[in-house]
Amino acid sequence: PGGQRLLWDTEDVILSFDPGWERPAGGERLGLAFVCDSPAEVDALYAELTGAGYAGHLKPWDAVWGQRYAVVLDPDGCGVSLFAAAAPK
Repeated sequence: PGGQRLLWDTEDVILSFDPGWERPAGGERLGLAFVCDSPAEVDALYAELTGAGYAGHLKPWDAVWGQRYAVVLDPDGCGVSLFAAAAPK
């Protein structure tokens, strides 16, 4: 509780939800991901960030692994993921 998690995705996993992804050639070797309290918060934060001028990379969607997920780009073009547990069906 209140800790941090570190996880690695394989290239196959990344390509499964971001088919245009390419192996980094420069400094982008680390991606940040922030947990949100709800799927609605993922949508709202994505809208807030893109409305403030940050580039949206992947619009919010319900991922097959059970999360609401979205990706925006930071000013350097690095992906910043937003996620929350998906709403129960």
